[in-house]
Amino acid sequence: MNLKHYHFDQLDSTNAYLQRMQSEHDICNWVVSADEQTAGKGMGSNGWESETGKNLTFSLAVDMGFLPAERQFLLSEAVALGIIEVLDKTLPTEQLSIKWPNDIYYGNCKLAGILINSTIKANMMDLSIIGIGLNVNQMQFQDWPTHPISLKMITGKEYDLKPMLEQIASQVIKKVELLKSDPTSIEQDYLKRLFRYQTWADYEVGGNVRRLFMTGIDSFGRLMLVDEKNNSYCFDIKEIRFLL
Repeated sequence: MNLKHYHFDQLDSTNAYLQRMQSEHDICNWVVSADEQTAGKGMGSNGWESETGKNLTFSLAVDMGFLPAERQFLLSEAVALGIIEVLDKTLPTEQLSIKWPNDIYYGNCKLAGILINSTIKANMMDLSIIGIGLNVNQMQFQDWPTHPISLKMITGKEYDLKPMLEQIASQVIKKVELLKSDPTSIEQDYLKRLFRYQTWADYEVGGNVRRLFMTGIDSFGRLMLVDEKNNSYCFDIKEIRFLL
């Protein structure tokens, strides 16, 4: 698959740029990257801190018209797996995990984040714009609750951003294509890499700290857990907070 790569010194947001272009062009398979995002976003209202030219901040537009809208969480799983499998070549695999829904963590520290904006036609997905932020060469971060970390902080090495972007974009596309033929393998591989899967841990729910055991993900992408009395719970984004 031929990707068209457009790079900018500065943009408000690579996701927002592709959304603006969507009404004027066929943006499928476009990759847009920027040295600096002035209004980069994380999940919900979360900001994304990135020193100019030090990290990967890019977005990728893909045709998801083959996937039923109710199964759209499969895309989050595929994208996260694409990123983490590239990072496996650089970092210890046992330290890398996917924190639900789709952040990439090294130990208890956030290494990468994903933000997906999708359009839907009838009951099927249409075009998805996948925003990816990966901390690469930055050495200092603010004291965010997610404890940001970069590749250079872990290994002490400086990384060339362009080849890494190309590897990640290519691997993400491979995982998205796999959803057409073998979505079950994506679901299974996602669970294998899921942070805290089948372990007890503390979470904040409704302002209270709860000790819960993670049992998996339902078909809508909601997090499933049980408490010590074996009561079952299912949480959507923003209904539960991981205590790190």
